Amino acid sequence: MNHLAHCFLSFGNEELLLGNFIGDYVKGNDWASYPPVVQQGILLHRTIDSFTDGHERVHQCTARIRPYAGKFSGPVVDILFDHLLALSWEKYSTASIAEFSVNTYRQLENRSDQMPAVLATSLPKMVAGDFLQGYLYREGLEFVFSKFARRLPWPVDFEALLTFFFDNLPKFRADFDIFFPELLDKAKFFAGIK
Repeated sequence: MNHLAHCFLSFGNEELLLGNFIGDYVKGNDWASYPPVVQQGILLHRTIDSFTDGHERVHQCTARIRPYAGKFSGPVVDILFDHLLALSWEKYSTASIAEFSVNTYRQLENRSDQMPAVLATSLPKMVAGDFLQGYLYREGLEFVFSKFARRLPWPVDFEALLTFFFDNLPKFRADFDIFFPELLDKAKFFAGIK
């Protein structure tokens, strides 16, 4: 899962959100230098990633797009699943995605001084671009993939990949609709949410 899911699966807790948001940037045992709830958020991020990477339905989606994304299929599915979460938002949240985004941006900005420098520097641009609501739209996915492509050692035809994804959206949604409730239960259990 990508930014939208990690933020959503922080359950409105600002410290948990900070940890979950910075999780990819905290390596090894460095998580132990953070306050306890932030530590829990970092470990929650790792739990979400591990559960996602091991799920049969995610494997099916990864296999489906492998001809387009090759060895980058895992991270690509994470991004595509954020789109599917945005499309299914009302199933999982009583707040609109717009309200959630505004509240999340405020919480992240409150904690930007505790983020790794690369994230603290990027956050204002991310918020200005309304990165969480961007997952609702194909254009938002294109933007995320354009950023992702800069880090890849060789090109991926994201236009063809997105065309394939949208042409096969019902299959991807069916897999997501089985996977995400299980992930939600796992994250709630880990975070101590009933």
